[in-house]
Amino acid sequence: MAKIIPDGWRELEVTGGAQREIETLAMLAAGLPDSYRVYHAVHWTNVGSAKGFSIYGEIDFVVVNETGDLLLIEQKSGPLEETPEGLVKRYDDKVKRVPAQMARNVAEFQRKLYKRPGCAKVRVENLLYCPDYRVQRIETAGLSPDRIIDSRRRDELATVIQQFLPDGPMSLQATRVDPFLRGLIQLEPDVSALVGRAEAMVTRVAGGLAHWARQIEIEPFRLRVVGTAGSGKTQLALKEYAATIEAGGRPLYVCFNRPLADHFMQIAPRGGVAATLHMLCDQFLRVHGITPDFHRPQAFERLVEDAAARPVGPDW
Repeated sequence: MAKIIPDGWRELEVTGGAQREIETLAMLAAGLPDSYRVYHAVHWTNVGSAKGFSIYGEIDFVVVNETGDLLLIEQKSGPLEETPEGLVKRYDDKVKRVPAQMARNVAEFQRKLYKRPGCAKVRVENLLYCPDYRVQRIETAGLSPDRIIDSRRRDELATVIQQFLPDGPMSLQATRVDPFLRGLIQLEPDVSALVGRAEAMVTRVAGGLAHWARQIEIEPFRLRVVGTAGSGKTQLALKEYAATIEAGGRPLYVCFNRPLADHFMQIAPRGGVAATLHMLCDQFLRVHGITPDFHRPQAFERLVEDAAARPVGPDW
């Protein structure tokens, strides 16, 4: 089963086109092997363009294999129109030419990606997925026929993705692509809410604690944050965690809640450790050849005391 980023999408209550995208996520999660990752709600903003206005773009899904190659998927739910200029999607107040929109999205995505160290040679493919519409004149759609998955081939989506992105060995390129994509995701999971309350599923990172707290310069960097549940503390930790990995470090996230620690590891990028305080002490003592006895009185208090009394080597 593929890993979906950000998590929590199964609990979202959505309708219309958003519901169709959630259905696509379910199909990709079930149809792709666990070596694939699917990023959704990928947004960017390019402020200060040559024409003096902001360009906003959205890519519905980005699929990544172990090698770090990318496939950008544009989903168009509902009916489309076939015109001499190619496929067109009509909205209430505007009309979008699908081939032009996809070309613009890919170009802007690549421009940002290729600026990142180690990402200049990442292979980027693209695909149009229209699950509710059957293209009548596919040769005039404005896209290569093999880049279109319409209602006739809806069940083949996962298979076609694997043809464009065949599985391969894990590479350093994949570890560099992951933080780039996470930086573009506008919606991050509220981890503390996921443990208890599904309705408070996501928070906007751009305007909250995870954004402005990381603008503070402190040497050494030690920031204490006191806030209510849902205020963004875990989002801030997740951002710092990912930034540390990207900088070549090995972050450690410690909390007091086992479900929170387990879930943090599921949504965090690879390369660090997330654990409760007692899990960390247990691991640390075992490295020193000590097996904790959890049947003794005040076992957890003594577990912390025993760990604190041992020397901390460079690996820790």
